[in-house]
Amino acid sequence: MKIKKIATIASSLLIAVGFASCDDTVSTIGGTLVQNEVNIVADTLVADTVGLNFDAVSEYSEEFDARASSKLLGRLNVPEYGSLECSFVSQLMCATKMNVPDSIKTNDVDSMRIILTVPRGSLTGDSLTPQQLRVYGLTKELPKNIASNFNPEGYYDSARPLGERGYTLSALAMSDSLFNLATGIYIPIKLPQEMAKQTFDAYRDPEKSKLFAWPQTFAKKYPGVYIEQNFGNGCVGLISSMRFYLYWHYTQETKKKKEGSDEYETIKVTKRDSVCLFASQPEVLSSNRITYKVSDYLKGMAQSGKTIITTPGGYMVKYRFPIQQIMNHYGDKIGRQTVVSKFGLEIPAAVVKNDYGLTAAPHLLMIKRSEYKDFFAQNKIPDGKTSFYAPYSETNKSYTFSGLREYLIDMIAKRNGIKEEDVDFVLIPVIIGTEDVSNPYTGATVTYVTKCSHYIGRPTMTELDLKKSKVFVSFSRQQIK
Repeated sequence: MKIKKIATIASSLLIAVGFASCDDTVSTIGGTLVQNEVNIVADTLVADTVGLNFDAVSEYSEEFDARASSKLLGRLNVPEYGSLECSFVSQLMCATKMNVPDSIKTNDVDSMRIILTVPRGSLTGDSLTPQQLRVYGLTKELPKNIASNFNPEGYYDSARPLGERGYTLSALAMSDSLFNLATGIYIPIKLPQEMAKQTFDAYRDPEKSKLFAWPQTFAKKYPGVYIEQNFGNGCVGLISSMRFYLYWHYTQETKKKKEGSDEYETIKVTKRDSVCLFASQPEVLSSNRITYKVSDYLKGMAQSGKTIITTPGGYMVKYRFPIQQIMNHYGDKIGRQTVVSKFGLEIPAAVVKNDYGLTAAPHLLMIKRSEYKDFFAQNKIPDGKTSFYAPYSETNKSYTFSGLREYLIDMIAKRNGIKEEDVDFVLIPVIIGTEDVSNPYTGATVTYVTKCSHYIGRPTMTELDLKKSKVFVSFSRQQIK
């Protein structure tokens, strides 16, 4: 589409008339105007139609950054997916002080329990599967370079578990009222009575209580816990929180009406209370231990040229962005004088067929291959220049990266000096955290990305079809005639 702009200077006529009164020849200076043409291009390129080659392949990753505030626990076998075993380790954030009345003494301490919370619906497999977990105290601090294949042997004493618990992730045992109100399934694990009293005494001791002033100090004495599933197969649940509660009892006087009389008497009743002292929080290190063995079915798909992505871990997709082909397609229409208004990529995607309800990954991160490891290690977020993200559209069955404009501008600027690292990308499933900020004056809401990490939520397997990808291009270029 072409838009022609013609400007006219009315005053040039007046100047011409003025000269005519003194000279028979009228000057043509200023009478001829420069005409500008703006070429606007809005186009969609289908990869297999115009010959765009992404060179996409599935690549299996032995390990990945599995640090997360949420944890997976359980075992699962799916014929099309493979076998998955999940456990986790975590340091603990401690309360700086224990909000327990001074009247409560050590003998009033009843117990200490870990409460694991699984949000309703945050599981894959059969919720009625009977399972059992064990909790171990860590004997030394976790390594800083921890990854998904971390081996906890040597970090705990397998002969001395702190506690164990049988459980299911079903809410069928709840009453109707509790079922409607509950937002999650709670798994309580009772810890040794000795640990409860020692913790209580440590908080009360002026010298020992200094341990709880800083998480780093606390981690040296209490490095954290390792939780594994030691029985059961068929269900994997997402643990959203892990909290350590101290329970105690106390006696309180109250008034009670005497039987057969209008008089009241004073009686003593025993009441119970609790306080959360430790928890797994984002401020401290926690990491999932993932053992995923890919099925022969997925291996066969990858070997036949299919591009597969799985979670947690397993396959990711690497490819070469055909930016040079795209620029060559438009020739001299796209260059340094080009104003790019839009550049995006839509990748068709499909869930690999299965009978266990496994779905597609909710978001994909597109990032330069040379940068993706540092991206997660340094807790970065997509910058719209070398890293981008896209949600999965259930309606369109695709991922659309709409914000690639700055990438194209950068490639145009170094058109003759594009390197391999500029076009080598990987696609990785991620979880995106956002925050909405409203402008009090205009009422407009802006969404900011606050978190981007490997997707740990549940098992997924997705097939991407980059051969049928669509590239959206919109730019304009002014030509002076």
